[in-house]
Amino acid sequence: MGCLARVFGFGWLCMVAFVAWQCAGPSSGHRAPSLRLLAFNLWQEGTSVEGGFEKIVDVIDASDADVIALSEVRNYDGVDLHGRLKQALFDRGKPYHGFFVGGDVGLLSRYPILRAEPIFDDPDRARGSLMGYWLEVPRVGEVLVAPVHLDYKNYAIYGPRGYDGNEFEIIDPDGDGVPNPITDVDALHAMDAASGRDEILRAFVEYAQANQGPGRSMILAGDFNECSHLDWTEATKDLYSHNGVVIEWKNSVMLHEAGFRDAWRELYPNPVTHPGATWPSEAFGTGSTSWAPKVDERDRIDLVYFRGDLAPRAAWVVGSPRYYVFNQLAEPETDCSFAAVDLPWPSDHKAVMVDFEWPRNRDRFEEREQNSFFISSPRDRHHED
Repeated sequence: MGCLARVFGFGWLCMVAFVAWQCAGPSSGHRAPSLRLLAFNLWQEGTSVEGGFEKIVDVIDASDADVIALSEVRNYDGVDLHGRLKQALFDRGKPYHGFFVGGDVGLLSRYPILRAEPIFDDPDRARGSLMGYWLEVPRVGEVLVAPVHLDYKNYAIYGPRGYDGNEFEIIDPDGDGVPNPITDVDALHAMDAASGRDEILRAFVEYAQANQGPGRSMILAGDFNECSHLDWTEATKDLYSHNGVVIEWKNSVMLHEAGFRDAWRELYPNPVTHPGATWPSEAFGTGSTSWAPKVDERDRIDLVYFRGDLAPRAAWVVGSPRYYVFNQLAEPETDCSFAAVDLPWPSDHKAVMVDFEWPRNRDRFEEREQNSFFISSPRDRHHED
């Protein structure tokens, strides 16, 4: 499988596999209903990378995602990003539905969009946005997919690393050039609360409760600019410049208590073997994307949550397997599965892709998973070399 993973979207062998995969289509034949979701921060619509828009289209095309949750939608110069993406993908034989609702998020879907509305889009209350798109999934019914992008300020996960979460400079009261970490959990929670991220996610929980039904499926996906309580644990306190901090980040706890599950951690509960970090990624032709160059700032800040009758069956970190660690490009060994490892990557975030199924209708879901030819992990790649 390793040699196949290296050619994601290129070469005759990939084309054979791709055609076979495409013939199946989403939720087709006798296979159980399924949905492949890609959560993708576009880094200013690809404008930060040369040819970024085309590279974004390449990723979406090759991913074969049914639904794409988009962050950093700008509609620069009054040009609708959804329209551009839909046309570019249609030209490749990939028709999608999708339209802009508000904020800086969006959604593309192979399934019809029944309706869409803002769940939170009020910059006077909190910076960030969250929209709700209701999709008609065959043999399932209405499914809510809510793309989200939360504010990057009051970036509390930099505190334990000795960086200010607003100015993004080292905390260095003694002037020795060494970051001084904040390890007081109450102080970290206070910084996190000052971001307004909690208000936006609380609005989502209230919306979900108001629209709940027996087994109704809901997905929340995007760039959260914060971590899960399942990642900053006793097992990771001495990793990634956590400096001994063990903390239950309150917003992920709130979602968990509302019945939403973290798709990545449902599949890969061990944060040591499967960190799933999405930040900071290598990006094509840009040099370092680090904002905290004196530390290891790798974190899983692009997340996918779900509730209802659906269940995750597979998940990938999408993008280059390389990260900036202490401002140096590195390819750490992990057991994470990666996709698109050789596509020129257009973002400072890696994306996350999750395959969901509806187990009550389970039949032949495995067919799509077995046909995926782009799975790799850094550990596998090292073993091949």
